[in-house]
Amino acid sequence: MKRAPRFPSRWAGRLRTLGTMAVLTVALGACNTVMGAREGTMEYPGSGAGPNAVPVYVVKDKDTVEALSFKYGVPIQTIVERNRLQPPHRLRPGQSLEMPGARYVPDSVPGTDTAAATPASAPGPVKREGLAPPPSQGEPPRSAAPGQPTPLSPAAETVTVPATPPPRFVWPVSGKVVGNYGTATGGQKNDGIDIQTEKGASVKAADGGTVVYAGNEVRNMGNLVLVSHPGGWITAYANNESLLVKKGDTVKKGQAIAKADAKVHFEVRRSNKTLDPLTVLPAQ
Repeated sequence: MKRAPRFPSRWAGRLRTLGTMAVLTVALGACNTVMGAREGTMEYPGSGAGPNAVPVYVVKDKDTVEALSFKYGVPIQTIVERNRLQPPHRLRPGQSLEMPGARYVPDSVPGTDTAAATPASAPGPVKREGLAPPPSQGEPPRSAAPGQPTPLSPAAETVTVPATPPPRFVWPVSGKVVGNYGTATGGQKNDGIDIQTEKGASVKAADGGTVVYAGNEVRNMGNLVLVSHPGGWITAYANNESLLVKKGDTVKKGQAIAKADAKVHFEVRRSNKTLDPLTVLPAQ
């Protein structure tokens, strides 16, 4: 007896394969949709993560290395080196970036783009104290007679403490401080000061340096300018009406870099740690 041809069963198998591929394609498409929805979010390691686990950020459109560094407190060089970014360090939506030491920024709470993970992440007020001069290289201290107190050396008798050095920065705008450093609004710490001023007033660079960011992609920091200064200093000028500079521009101390809205937010950072701007600004 002749066997029936096997062609129908083979075609059935191929159809089953094609059906499986179609299901996988739909499933993968759904996964890509989920991944796309995660753009602009940070994934922090859970309690069961390994010792080398670090937060991972999923890039969204218009993200820049400078803006992410400012938002999450991770040095620009660390982001570049950890993720092997090549100049000019452009990012693409959906790209995953490892962000070692990124502070926690809850996306659902307004105004948290500048909030530190804990109060300990920002140093206390900086004290400006004069340093005593180095020991004199002259004659050694005179010895005292037995039972008598040791006399002071000639250098010690004339020691004077140098005057307090002048503040490094100048005020970005003139006006009343209506929001102090460290104050909490909605449970979130203020990393700078808020200065009430006239709408349209010139916002000036607090010191000479290079503009490393100018844009409005950082949430709740509309029309933000970041200026990098020698010595690891960065100043931030946020919530401006309009910008007068772009990334890469070199600015001088006192140069107008933006036009103010009714209130300007000003921050000072050094080595990615915030400090009270009033400690490095002259008295008004």
